[in-house]
Amino acid sequence: MTETRKIGALDGLRGYMALWVFVTHVTTMATIQVQKHDGLGMLFANGEFAVGVFIVLSGFVITLNLQKERNAGDFYIRRVLRLFPVYWVCLIASVLILDLSIRVLTEFPWSAPRLMDRINYLQNSKEYLMPHLLAHIFLLHGLIPDRILPSSSYAFMGQAWSLTLEWQYYLVAPLLFWFMARIKSGFLPKALVVLALIVVSRRSPQSSFLLSYLWLFAVGGVLAQIYQQVSEGSASRQRLLEAIVLLAAITAAMKGVMMVSVALFGISLWAITSPSGSFSHGFSHQVLANRIAMWLGKISYGFYCSHMVAIFLCAWLLVEVLEVQNRLYFIPELILGSLGLALIFSALLSRYIEIPAIELGRQLVRKRKLVRAALVARTAS
Repeated sequence: MTETRKIGALDGLRGYMALWVFVTHVTTMATIQVQKHDGLGMLFANGEFAVGVFIVLSGFVITLNLQKERNAGDFYIRRVLRLFPVYWVCLIASVLILDLSIRVLTEFPWSAPRLMDRINYLQNSKEYLMPHLLAHIFLLHGLIPDRILPSSSYAFMGQAWSLTLEWQYYLVAPLLFWFMARIKSGFLPKALVVLALIVVSRRSPQSSFLLSYLWLFAVGGVLAQIYQQVSEGSASRQRLLEAIVLLAAITAAMKGVMMVSVALFGISLWAITSPSGSFSHGFSHQVLANRIAMWLGKISYGFYCSHMVAIFLCAWLLVEVLEVQNRLYFIPELILGSLGLALIFSALLSRYIEIPAIELGRQLVRKRKLVRAALVARTAS
């Protein structure tokens, strides 16, 4: 499997995780009585595990990018155009349907898990509209404590708590990469850095603040450095396995259930580095790099950003327009309807917003490199 194909397999993993987040949101909106921290709810109502995989994957991919491209300006241009255009479109849509969302939730004919939580953060979004909007435009709402701006983490787009986390990480990623790259005495000191960041995370004011999950980004960064060494032949796969096991053990000891995220990513990474013809190689190809997984990975960011808009619109259509009264009809109609709508939204976002923005970033970076090369040539002459 080529390096491009291997990273593509991780895109497939990203697609599955976006789908998992959707499931955890739509099941509770569909009035299925599962609790986030209890029994099956840990799987069907708790998106924390999937978001954890996103975070590790982000730390992994960003570290690989910084190993290839050391210019911070180029890095930020690419990241801004990768993150913000799709997000802004979905933020605008979420603001436009804010009143509709509040109304459909308050008129819900059945009880549902997290119903009051959703009503609360949407009402706070409306009451403090301009402060929330200003913070969200710049994806810095995770820096504002809830005691200062109520529901700051979840206003408008509940899932955007992890997007502000992502942007905060991008802002410091070059510095973190520089720091980790200078730890040359082996893997253990880097593992100790991860351990120290886990300890620091316990003092973080809220989950959308970077210090809450900087340790998990660092896990991805450490694994990326070892993966790069394995790809170049300067380290064995055994070293990669040892790193995965140790990092998972540290997570289990310090952060309990978040070991699930580290383990899921670690197993996937181990599989894609397996020799051609091995069972693990076949697993990664058939499960992570099949056509459906790759397509889901391609549209995963738009899917993640837009799926709550799809869920609210579908709930409004069923409750207010079609006036569905039978809960047994409402559950499958909401799940399947909002899934179809979210897939349509994300496919359109990918084609008309995300891909053009990424290409614009490439063009701008290419021009910057040409300008720098011209300046170097002029100086040399």
